[in-house]
Amino acid sequence: MTLPDYREQAPAVAARFQRIHERPVILSVRDLKKSFGSNGGTHVVFDHLSLEIHRREFICAVGPSGCGKSTFARIVAGLDAANAGQILLNNQPIAGPGPDRGMVFQGYTLFPWLTVRSNVMFGLLMAGKAPSTAEGEAREWLDMVGLAKFEHSYPHELSGGMKQRVAIARALANNPRILIMDEPFAALDAQTRSQMQNYLLQIWRKVDVTILFITHDLDEAAYLADRIVVMGVNPGGIREVIENPVPRPRSPAQFLGPEFLALKKRLEHHIHPPVEGEPADKLPMVKLTHAGDEVE
Repeated sequence: MTLPDYREQAPAVAARFQRIHERPVILSVRDLKKSFGSNGGTHVVFDHLSLEIHRREFICAVGPSGCGKSTFARIVAGLDAANAGQILLNNQPIAGPGPDRGMVFQGYTLFPWLTVRSNVMFGLLMAGKAPSTAEGEAREWLDMVGLAKFEHSYPHELSGGMKQRVAIARALANNPRILIMDEPFAALDAQTRSQMQNYLLQIWRKVDVTILFITHDLDEAAYLADRIVVMGVNPGGIREVIENPVPRPRSPAQFLGPEFLALKKRLEHHIHPPVEGEPADKLPMVKLTHAGDEVE
């Protein structure tokens, strides 16, 4: 299945990708392999995974459950180790966690005993900054995410979206080169999720950071990303890297535009490919009720 080349019709889109590819490569993934288990029962999550991400690029990774999206994110963050291959950040190999990478998880990982401001200050203090300096920088980041007036609140006093904004501020406070986000909005309701996507794009425009964003939501990937990395299973790895033809700045009105619909159709073709005959995930037909009528 091919995606119409809307860049020929939209010079602004073509110019955007030209600018992206002119930027230096900040993250280089080379022949990455990850497997679990022993030789008697080894499960290969992905193999020969290679990717280059440019500075200030917004990358979304999508794929079915079990394709290794979150595992890949954790390896980039230095929380897991690969079995083979190499990841270079600014031409330096990643050997573990570091302040050059920030991470935001799906769950709310704030310290419940600390105030909002203290949560954002935590990494700055661990980096050796003076308390007064850390406090001032934390306030700047809270102002950036629109939560300055909640600096003395505790996490349990915040909504889910507000907690994730604090988590983003905390992750960005150390000025990482790359921000890794593992399905950060998956637990939010639809309205809050839409708001958070908008907030994230506003923050990204103001900060010198590259984003690697993991998601199951194809609409979310199409709305946020410059490029979309489509991962598959059996075997695991990258199926395709798609340049997003939807022009920036983006709005929900574009969800009905031809670029968005064509991109969504292409992603669905990868994630939910058409099958011939009986679908592989069809359940066995065991009838457990006799209500006297049938449902369709």
